[in-house]
Amino acid sequence: MEKNRKISFYGLSRSGKSCYIFAMAQALSQGLCFPDGEILTVKSPIPMQMAKLYKSYQQMTDGRWPAGNTESVDYNFNARLRLEKLMSFNLKDYRGGLLDTCDEDEIDEQDELFSSFEDSAVLLFFVGADTIIKAMEKDVESNIKLNFLSTLYENFLDRTNDARTPVMIVISKSDMLSPQELLKAKEFTKNKLQSMFGHGTNITAAITTVTLGKNLSNENGELEGDLIIGPTAGNIHIPIIYSLFCVISNKIEEAIGKLSSAQDDYKNAQNELNNEMSKSAFEKFFNNNENKIRNRINSSNNIIGKEKEALIELNNTLSKIKPFLLNGADVYINGTKL
Repeated sequence: MEKNRKISFYGLSRSGKSCYIFAMAQALSQGLCFPDGEILTVKSPIPMQMAKLYKSYQQMTDGRWPAGNTESVDYNFNARLRLEKLMSFNLKDYRGGLLDTCDEDEIDEQDELFSSFEDSAVLLFFVGADTIIKAMEKDVESNIKLNFLSTLYENFLDRTNDARTPVMIVISKSDMLSPQELLKAKEFTKNKLQSMFGHGTNITAAITTVTLGKNLSNENGELEGDLIIGPTAGNIHIPIIYSLFCVISNKIEEAIGKLSSAQDDYKNAQNELNNEMSKSAFEKFFNNNENKIRNRINSSNNIIGKEKEALIELNNTLSKIKPFLLNGADVYINGTKL
């Protein structure tokens, strides 16, 4: 059975992570069409969850920003290609202010949240373009917010001792920036969080920009500007496509490992069979392992066939995803840009 993956969002209050989830759920439920006509969809299999996501999105289309969370919410999604499930994943939309609270009464709730990140398949760090603009202007509070993302990543590394979990920096509200400013913002943010992108890390790290429209602003809860939501509009698909890319890459590594192990077992069993067949009839009468060895050979052969088929399918899917990803994100493996 396909195990449920966890995609963890890190984002301080007003970073846009909740509205991203509402808009992404609407956009990718419509389906992302690949050049060969195959459709990728991302939907919650739980009707009540999908209804809640749609209602929050409808608030936005009605000209109102959804209110911030007062409690954490878990969402479940299935990603399907040709209606075949590629990945099941969870997203936790935690309540505002919990990541950087200094209230001693909330320490247990915060620790529970940090613990929930430990088995993540992918880490997505959300930071608003407004914060980056101020940080580039040397605003102290905004620079502290960016530095705090490094602290959150350090917390994850300290808890898991796992520096291989893929990470992505998502610059939200990118409609606030011109194309030239976007390039500067990405470079500035990458330098601020440079430990994720350094050589020798052996991790996959990426940076992208996301927007939900043009000239968007929040005036006392009123949504001003043009909301533009679609499967590829404003790079809304990129954080999920990146997560799929990383999960599928991991599956390919696992399949290669299983294939190699099965091939070794097949070779060893074949050698054992050759030795068995060289025995005299007298020896075989008292100690005959031929059937047992042949069963091992057949089992290994079945695994080899299965894993080869899986590798072909996984690589085909990865080849579909990769152009979409690299068109909307800068991806680095061990510090080298793809």
